[in-house]
Amino acid sequence: MRGPRPHRGRRAALGFVGLIAALAILSVALPDRLKVAGFGTPDSESARATDTLHRALGYDPEPGMAVLAHADEPFTRAPARAALEDVARQIGRDRGVAHLEAPLRPGGSRILLSRDRREALILVHFKQPGEQAAAPVIDRIRGSVHSDSLRVQYGGFDVGFQDDNRIVRRDLLLAELIAFPILALLLIWVFRGLAAALLPLVIGGLAVLGSFAGLKLLAHVFDVSVYSLNLAAALGLGLAVDYGLFLVTRYREETARGSPSEEALKVTMGTAGRAVMFSGLTVAGACAALVIFPQTFIYSMGVGGALTALIAAVAALVVVPPLLPRVAQRTRPGSRTATRIERDLSAGLWYRFSRWVMRHPAPVAVISAIAMLGLAVPALHLRLTFLDSKALPHGLESRTVADTIARDFIPYLEFPISVAVRHPLAERPAAVDALQARLASLPGAGVVSSVQRAPDGTRLLQLLPRAPPLSQTSERLIADIRRLDPALLVGGRPADFVDLKASISSHAGPSLAVVTVATLIVFFFLTASVVLPIKAVLMNSLTVFAVFGVLVAVFQDRFAGIGSLFAYDGPNAIETSISVVVIGVTLGLATDYSILLLSRIKEEHDSGLGNEEAVAVGLERSGRVITNAALLLAVALIALAWSRVFLVQELVVGLAVGVAIDATIVRACLVPALMRMLGRANWWAPRPLRALVPAARSPRRPAASESPPSRRR
Repeated sequence: MRGPRPHRGRRAALGFVGLIAALAILSVALPDRLKVAGFGTPDSESARATDTLHRALGYDPEPGMAVLAHADEPFTRAPARAALEDVARQIGRDRGVAHLEAPLRPGGSRILLSRDRREALILVHFKQPGEQAAAPVIDRIRGSVHSDSLRVQYGGFDVGFQDDNRIVRRDLLLAELIAFPILALLLIWVFRGLAAALLPLVIGGLAVLGSFAGLKLLAHVFDVSVYSLNLAAALGLGLAVDYGLFLVTRYREETARGSPSEEALKVTMGTAGRAVMFSGLTVAGACAALVIFPQTFIYSMGVGGALTALIAAVAALVVVPPLLPRVAQRTRPGSRTATRIERDLSAGLWYRFSRWVMRHPAPVAVISAIAMLGLAVPALHLRLTFLDSKALPHGLESRTVADTIARDFIPYLEFPISVAVRHPLAERPAAVDALQARLASLPGAGVVSSVQRAPDGTRLLQLLPRAPPLSQTSERLIADIRRLDPALLVGGRPADFVDLKASISSHAGPSLAVVTVATLIVFFFLTASVVLPIKAVLMNSLTVFAVFGVLVAVFQDRFAGIGSLFAYDGPNAIETSISVVVIGVTLGLATDYSILLLSRIKEEHDSGLGNEEAVAVGLERSGRVITNAALLLAVALIALAWSRVFLVQELVVGLAVGVAIDATIVRACLVPALMRMLGRANWWAPRPLRALVPAARSPRRPAASESPPSRRR
């Protein structure tokens, strides 16, 4: 292996930093096209219903804004009625508004009046569907509509998402302002030096900046959700800490043995650098598997996670090497630091603990597995939900409007089921009347709230569910409607939820298959074993089950009020799309720690140590590193947990729990126990497969610096 060339390394580092800076400048210069939502399912029946009705009617069939007017007297009296009509006229003058539903206009429904008649709703339909197109219209209406006698508030689906978008961006900036100083202080403590502590911040800054720029540029090619920025920020900082700590610790270890800087750097990049490369590829692969899903929110998370992992790994491998000799504080043999690094390993905490575990492998493995399955038990009654206005934080005007509608108006007024009646059924008025009666008689159906006829003859029927829109009763109602006649297309928010769950079920298998295959391949080329990759997949699966159990206990069951620590006021359920993202990213992060640990165990095994000694020494060498990395990653994640958006809270808490479980129960207990039980079988692979691995053995350090394998190394 040829030694590193400092000048070439510095040029590569400067070139990479320049590339990231150029991308960032370009992304700032272009308009921001990140989407606020992206939870719908393209090509589903609900999406086709919306498209059909939009083309037929000339506007979005779903009201994007609900204007709530409060009066001191009932709206059935002339002054209040006139004031309400004036507000409706002001709204209708906006060029982005195509249709209004008001309670006292011709054809209007009295269900838009509250029970005491002192509150009235104006439902606003925009010309173009989608939250992005609605945003400027909402801003104009909010700024231009006035009334001297009425108090007017604005809510509705698109308004809620616009408010959500602003909160996400504000909370992201606040989380970064909180996380960076805390991480900086912890890094100084962990790295025992200011200069070395800056390395992870450099890697993290490049990863976050590069992924933000990449996502904003990709948004000009295809839809990208703004929520992907949250994942990129947390993952970029977390992986930067992992990679920086791993490289700096290994470089210091090599210099403590007396290796010259050039030789120490070569060994560091051939061992820890190799692990970083495999880790980045695996995390990116796990996140990229989310691209299989058609929902903008989910695949955006996958793209953001994959971009962040790859940029963090490249930054660690390109930018860090030229800086290591300058900032990692060369350690002289015989110094206090060298003595600490080269101490008798058998006295180390992780060495002694792993030896204890390997003396009792079966009981430890069984107890650990039972503990993780115990954490997973609450997931058996997992309840999924979908975004609506009530997912917004309390105190926002759009949330107040949603709560008022739920309290004072007919139930579930905001969640109509839209039925597009097409030809030939739409051409027969008697058949349409019979269909209305049939719809109202279905189990779970409420009143038919709206009937409209498009110029091309297509008809829109809107039916209110009698049960909660996301309940099984409403799901069965939608299925019953879809079976009535092939000329019907069923849409609306409740149908969106049904189609989302169906889409996720159909795409989950292929996505998990991609993650599994990617993990098996990367682990095989890392370890030259077929047993260790299979074991990693099984342990990662246990981690995911445990994470979901904790999420259900905290956010759905509100166990011991833990959710209140994050000021959680979301629904007693787990958001459906978030559950998919948590699985993908948790699998990636769990594999990250497995790679960092197993790469060191394999190195010790390849240097001549037996299976048990290699496990003990590998865990001792990497135990403190991985523990500190997990702590710092958890800090980066938890900093986002105080976001006021429940989606972000569920996501980052789930990932933080996954990191904690993997860095404690899995890495400290299950790994050494199972490796002791499997013995030499850990390293088995068929000879034809072993031939595929370019180097089945890890790079060895120079012989002059080696020590007896069982004690000082």
